[in-house]
Amino acid sequence: MSTLNDVVINKLSGGLGRRNPEQDMVSGLLFTGEETSDLKFNKIERLASLEDAETLGITENYDINGQSAYYQIQQFFRMNPSGDLYVMLVDAATYAETVQKAMDMQEKANGNIRQMAIICSKATTFAQTKAAVNTAQEQADLAYVDYMPFEIILEGKGFDTATEATSPSLVGTSSNVSVVVAIDAEKAFEQKLIQKDTNKAYTLAPDEELVTSQSSTGVYNVKNAGGLKKNGSIVLEFVFKDSYKNTAAVGLALGALSKAKVSENIAWIEKFNLTGNGFAKPGFVGGKEIKSLGDLRTLNEKRYIFTQTHTGLAGVYFNDSHTCTAGTSDFAYIENNRTVNKATRLLRTALLPKLASPVLVDIDGKLPQSVSKSFEDLCRNALEGMVANQEVSSFDVYVDPKQNILATSELKVKAEITPVGTARKIMVDLGFKNPFGINQA
Repeated sequence: MSTLNDVVINKLSGGLGRRNPEQDMVSGLLFTGEETSDLKFNKIERLASLEDAETLGITENYDINGQSAYYQIQQFFRMNPSGDLYVMLVDAATYAETVQKAMDMQEKANGNIRQMAIICSKATTFAQTKAAVNTAQEQADLAYVDYMPFEIILEGKGFDTATEATSPSLVGTSSNVSVVVAIDAEKAFEQKLIQKDTNKAYTLAPDEELVTSQSSTGVYNVKNAGGLKKNGSIVLEFVFKDSYKNTAAVGLALGALSKAKVSENIAWIEKFNLTGNGFAKPGFVGGKEIKSLGDLRTLNEKRYIFTQTHTGLAGVYFNDSHTCTAGTSDFAYIENNRTVNKATRLLRTALLPKLASPVLVDIDGKLPQSVSKSFEDLCRNALEGMVANQEVSSFDVYVDPKQNILATSELKVKAEITPVGTARKIMVDLGFKNPFGINQA
């Protein structure tokens, strides 16, 4: 360095407080369907936009014969344009077999997925959906054991409002699984033109029009200036088919979750208005609507996730963030699980470098205060960001210095987090007041 008098300026780094990007929004969509030229079975793809899906061949015409992948992806990015979405196409015969691929998808995503929606294009009853709930929890349990926890959102295929309002509820032990039974009441009845010989969607050209076929009811031909469209000498026939009748809007829920902090309920009115392209009117799988508030309360108590409107406020909103377990459980709501899952990942990342490290003990075999405090500080540093981001209210970490690590080779840490509360009900006491008082008439 020069010895001349000067003003020396050192360039520092870190003042902007930039951190590694949060991974809480990383989501997954697992689905059955047909391969395209760029989308193959069991190969994971990462999407940053709807256009990325279209590049893979998942276009609006992909959604036929019970398929809804394009719709789910479109709703995901509508709710969270900054979302990060893994997708994986699998070949499975049933809903349960599809769900069994969840852990495989998570492993292929290097454990990055925080919440995953699973859909199945096969004909599925609600009994099969309920069976898939248990399978989904098995997958979630495997993921937690392998330190890559995630939440699973299932579409309530086969759901029938008439029967499920009086049937047993979803309450069980599947605390990491939720079932969405909502669909846009108008979207449910959307039909697509299908070419019978190829069983693929067909888009009319500007110079083409549909004409009723003379062969049978519900069948159409395509006509242009040259006459009826043919394949050789055979006149092509077309029919309209339902695309989304047995579909639930899990992409919408997944997008809301990816947008939410881990501590936030996706039913938060101020933040999660669901109204938009593809979701204009609340309804249930099958396109049915429920007018009775009593039935809505019943379905809510049975722990389904659906959509509703609120008197005096425009928009469509989720009813809650239920999981398939009792309302008294610590993990009764998705935000409870996402909070614990995040804390789990942070604590493990902080403590992992210390695995198999030497731990000094004092003359009595106990942990010195400096050792206990160093491990406590590691955990506190890992969780402080969650407090700053208002994802937990507070936390406490304690390492007992009296533990016998020489005998067990185990260092036990006790960590407790105080979650952020949710105002599921706001109670107001309202009455009249006479300014003169009750004794003055």
